[in-house]
Amino acid sequence: MKPSVFRFFYKAPPFVALLALVGVAGCQSAPYQLKVEQTPSTLLYSYAIANGMARGQLMSGGLSLPQIVQIVTADREALAAILVFRDHPGSNTLKVAGLKVEAFLATIDEPAPLGNSMLVLPNGVPVPLSRH
Repeated sequence: MKPSVFRFFYKAPPFVALLALVGVAGCQSAPYQLKVEQTPSTLLYSYAIANGMARGQLMSGGLSLPQIVQIVTADREALAAILVFRDHPGSNTLKVAGLKVEAFLATIDEPAPLGNSMLVLPNGVPVPLSRH
C-alpha cells in the first residue's frame, strides 16, 4: 500500500514551527553594525577623489587667485601628510593624514571668500589680491 500524500501535512507543522522560530531568532539578533575605519587604501582613495574634485573646480574657472592658492596649499598639506604616513606608518600618522584630507575636502567645498588677502612676492613686496 502507498503512503498517503496527506501524511506530509501531518509532519509539516513541526517543520513550519521550526522555520518560524529560526526566522524570529534571526530578527531578534543584534543588527549588523557597520564600522567605518580608516585604512591606508581608503585614505588614498579619498585623496584621489578630493584631488579630482579640486581639478574640476579649478577647471570651472570660477575661483579667485586666493581661493586657488588656498586649494593648492590644502592639497600639498594633504599629500605631505600621506607621504609622512607612507614613510612612518602608524595609527598617529594615519589619523593626521586623514584629518589633512578632510581639511582638503572642506577647502574644496567652501573656498575662503575674498577678503583683504595679500600675496607676498619673493622680493617681499605684498600685493593685494582683491582686485585680481
